[in-house]
Order: sequence, then C-alpha cells, then structure tokens
Amino acid sequence: MNSFSFNRFGKMLRWVLSVNFKRILGFTIAGSLGWFLAEMIIIKMTGYNDPLAMVWNISQFGCVAFMLMLVIFISTVVSSVNSKRKREAFLMLPASNLEKFLSLVFYTTIVLTLCLCLALVIGDSLRMGWMWIDGPSVGTISIKFEQTGETWHWWASAIPQMVDNLTPNALKANDYHYSTWYITMQLLFMLAFTLWIHSLFTLGGVYLRKYSFVLTGLFFILCMVLLVKFVHAYDINMFTSHWENGTYISEEVGTLAYVLTIVLPIISLINYWTSFRIFKGFQLITNKWTNYDILKR
Repeated sequence: MNSFSFNRFGKMLRWVLSVNFKRILGFTIAGSLGWFLAEMIIIKMTGYNDPLAMVWNISQFGCVAFMLMLVIFISTVVSSVNSKRKREAFLMLPASNLEKFLSLVFYTTIVLTLCLCLALVIGDSLRMGWMWIDGPSVGTISIKFEQTGETWHWWASAIPQMVDNLTPNALKANDYHYSTWYITMQLLFMLAFTLWIHSLFTLGGVYLRKYSFVLTGLFFILCMVLLVKFVHAYDINMFTSHWENGTYISEEVGTLAYVLTIVLPIISLINYWTSFRIFKGFQLITNKWTNYDILKR
C-alpha cells in the first residue's frame, strides 16, 4: 500500500494503543505516584517558610521533568516494536508504511504526553489532598501575592504555575507592549526550534536501538554548546529589547533569528524524511545497535 488512508491510520493507531494499553496504564499510575512522592520529597527536604515559595519551586522542577520526559518519549518511537516477535506482527499489518510510522509518532508524541499531563495532575492533587488533611508545614497558613492579589495556601496546586512557566513569554499579556512582528518572530523561532528538537529525537529513536535518548541527547547538548559559543564569539543577539528606567524603548530581531527560523524547519524536514526512510527499511533481523546498517545499503 502506497496511498495514505485516514481510515487505515485510525485502525493502525487503535492497534498501537491496544497493544501498549498496559504500558500506558502502568506509566500513568506510576507517574502519578512518582510525582506525588517527588513533590513530598521536595517539600520535606527544602523546608519552605511560605506556600508561594513551595509552589514556585515545585513548578520549576515539574517543568524540567515534563520537558525531559517529552524528549524521552519521542526517542522511544519504535521501542514498542523492537523485538522480533512484535516487529513481525507490526510489519504484517495491512497498512502503508506512512500510516504505521505516523501511528507510532502520534502515540509517543500525543498519547504519552497526555498521559504525562494526567499523571502530573493526579500526583499534584494527591499532594494537595495530603497537605489539606495534614495541615500547614509552618505557622503561615496562606500568603497573599501583592502583585497579582492572589492568595496561596499550602494545599494550592502547582499545575497553573507550571503551565505559566511553559507558556512562551510572547503569549503573556504583560509582553504585549512588543510589536506584532517581534512577537511573531519569537513564536516562529520557538516553533522552529521545537520542531527541530522533535525531529532530532525522532530520528535518534528510529535509527538507534539502544541508548537512543542518551546518544541523541548528547548530540543535542553538543549542538547547543556550539551555538552558544558561536553567539558569544561573534557577539550576536537574536532577540533584544531595550529598556530605560523600567520603560520600554525599542526592540530588535537579530539576523541569526531569521536564519534559524528558516534553516531549522528545513533540517527538521530532512530529519523526518530520513526517519521515515529508515523506518521503511525495517527488517525482522537487524543490527544490535541500529535499525539501519550503512555498510549493507
């Protein structure tokens, strides 16, 4: 089958979800308990004096854990069909290669991300219930944040703060004093950067059979180090805003921001195309470390 059918894609996705149902359920339960324990450990080890600091630090740690788990999921795009038995059953399914590939990408990118969000919400809710029953850690039951007028309790949720931390600054109301073009370029650059990260870890997950996240992550860190060194060596700024005495004056979008906004999507398309080409060449018996043997091609 060379044509793409949404009907077959839907059936293919249902097959992937049914085969991995126990894995999804187990991850959601383990993730919920794990995040609950992580929050409690953070609270006990740090010893906060007010609930605002507690919620803020939990949300910071949660954002790091959330983004880390996302790239781990992406790098396991074909791990569910790595064994010979599962790969044989997967390759024999009546669907095109593109439908099979997209079903795996959708599963690791969308389904597992939703499970992760659910696990964070459940784990945070368990911590909220525990602290509501157990009472405040110190004498201060609540604290009012004067800048927003919000009142924070010890049993307050950290999820809203996590969402706020993960929201691009360009989408926040307090950044609307920037020009439309400046905000648009920030969003386009972030979208291009996110797309490149997703394509990179997808490529690493499809190509590598072992340590896909670790090896791809090391390559990603190397790219970031080289980019930072290049920016510092030539004193390049991508997004610069000028302020005087707390007053906004002007803004500037650097040339590198324009270049990366164009180049990164092109590289991402190449990564996706390469990933799909490797996927199309899947065999029952493959190399111990990779899914693509360059010497035999």
